[in-house]
Amino acid sequence: MNMRENATETTPDMRENSLRDAIREEMRRGGVSQPRLARESGISVPRINQWLSGKYKGDNAAIEKALQSWLRSALESREQAASGCIPAAPDWMPTLTANKILLALKYAHKLADITVIYGGAGLGKTLTAQRYQEDNPNVWIATMTPSVISVTACLERVAYAVGVNHVPAGGAQAEQAIVSRVSGSGGLIVVDEAQHLPVTCLDALRSLYDASGVGLAIMGNESVYTQLTGGSRKAHFAQLFSRIGRRERLTSPTAGDIDALLKPLDPAYII
Repeated sequence: MNMRENATETTPDMRENSLRDAIREEMRRGGVSQPRLARESGISVPRINQWLSGKYKGDNAAIEKALQSWLRSALESREQAASGCIPAAPDWMPTLTANKILLALKYAHKLADITVIYGGAGLGKTLTAQRYQEDNPNVWIATMTPSVISVTACLERVAYAVGVNHVPAGGAQAEQAIVSRVSGSGGLIVVDEAQHLPVTCLDALRSLYDASGVGLAIMGNESVYTQLTGGSRKAHFAQLFSRIGRRERLTSPTAGDIDALLKPLDPAYII
C-alpha cells in the first residue's frame, strides 16, 4: 500500500467521529433532544450522552448500528417534510403552559422543595420535564405505570432513574441506595404519571424526599392532587401535603399554546 492509500484510509475511530458529527448535526437541525433520540433509537439517555462525548466503554458497534438506522429515518422524514409530503411536527415548544411547568420544576430543583404538577393528558408535562432534564444537571425522571403497585416497585423505578446500577431487593435497601446516590447532588427527582401510585407509594416518596434532601416533582393527572387533598385520605397525606411548596394546576391549552405550536408549520397545513 502506498502513502497516498495510507493517507486516505479510514479507521474505525474516523468513521465513529463522522457518525457522531452527523448525529449532532441532525439533532441540531431537527431540534431533537437526547430523551427524544433515546426513545426513537432504543438507546438509553446515559449511553447516548456517553457515546456523543466519546466516553462510552460498552458495545459501540451496536450503538452505531442503531443510530445509523435512526439517522437514515430522520433524514428521510425531514426530506419528506421539505418536499411537502408531510408537515414537520415540533418536538417541544416553549408555550405558556410549558413555561409554567418549567418554573414549577425549577422551583423544586433550586429550593430542594416538593412541587405537584397536575392536569389532563396532552398538555406537555412529560416533554417539558424531559427538556428540563436535558438543560439541567442531576435531574432524574422516573415514570410510573399501573404495574407499580408496591413501595418496592416504586422505589426500584426511582433507583433505576437516578442511575443505581444494581438495585438491591427490598424497599428499605432501594431507598438507601437512592439516598446514597443523590444526597448532596443538588438534584431533582421527577415522578411522572404519579396517578398510578397507591397511597403507600406516595407516602414512600415523601420519606425519600425527607431522607435525600433533593427536590421532588410529582406529575400526573387531576387525581394526583385529589388524592392528596380530598376525602378520607386527607389525614393520611397530611405529612406529604404539608411539605408541598408549590402546586401547578394545568387546565386546557391556551390560545398562546396553540399559536406557538402552529407557528413552525407551513400555513398550508393550518385549517
